[in-house]
Amino acid sequence: MKSLALAVTVCGALVSGAAWAEDAAMAPVQQFIDSLNAGDAKKAAAAHMPNSPIIDEFAPHRWNSFGGWLKAFQADNKKNKVTDVHVTLSAPTTSTVGDKHAYEVVPNEITAKADGKPVEEKGIFAFALTKTAHGWRIASWAWAKQ
Repeated sequence: MKSLALAVTVCGALVSGAAWAEDAAMAPVQQFIDSLNAGDAKKAAAAHMPNSPIIDEFAPHRWNSFGGWLKAFQADNKKNKVTDVHVTLSAPTTSTVGDKHAYEVVPNEITAKADGKPVEEKGIFAFALTKTAHGWRIASWAWAKQ
């Protein structure tokens, strides 16, 4: 389940709720999830600032960039035979948006196959975001099982 939780953090998302449409800081979060779901790692990486710290439940648990995390994520999925990962995001439970910094806490539900068997898991993301000249970008994030 550890690799499942990580695996599911990066794949697909459904957005619901009018509040999301009005929360511009959530745009890179949605881009990150949608892009990974579509298999577009380059676009998922573009949602992040360079050298964004990431914390997730599989070893080594901490990375200093999206690229480093993605490489480890893919290796962990392969090792644990995790496939068909899909993440459904819920509306943020915490959304603090300032002029240049934002904090979003986003519950999610993950489905996948582990060794060919369907699995489900609930988790939560915590995102720190920074507004740049090119719009909002993910500065860091962490995922935890609920």
